[in-house]
Amino acid sequence: MYRLLQEALTNVVKHAGASRVTVALVEDDGTVELSVTDDGAGFETDAASEGFGLIGMHERIALLGGELDFDSRPGAGTTVVARIPVQRRPLARSAGIPDPQPHLHSA
Repeated sequence: MYRLLQEALTNVVKHAGASRVTVALVEDDGTVELSVTDDGAGFETDAASEGFGLIGMHERIALLGGELDFDSRPGAGTTVVARIPVQRRPLARSAGIPDPQPHLHSA
């Protein structure tokens, strides 16, 4: 998600001419959703692109089993929404806290 956000914001700076960008990151019911919305120039989503930014974004999300959507029209800004499935780890593991019941090994 970090790399996707990085690419989306890079596209805003390079191409959109936006005066405002909104970023939202939400986890809900086993899915993480990242949305980036700008009020910039927008683009035709069916038009061919010169670079690999949009292709790379699609590939990264696909590798994670997610989906990526673009909503954009010339003169109307752009919204990029990425959704990926996630599984939470138990708090002790994710925070680096030792397991309170270590496994016993017989000698």
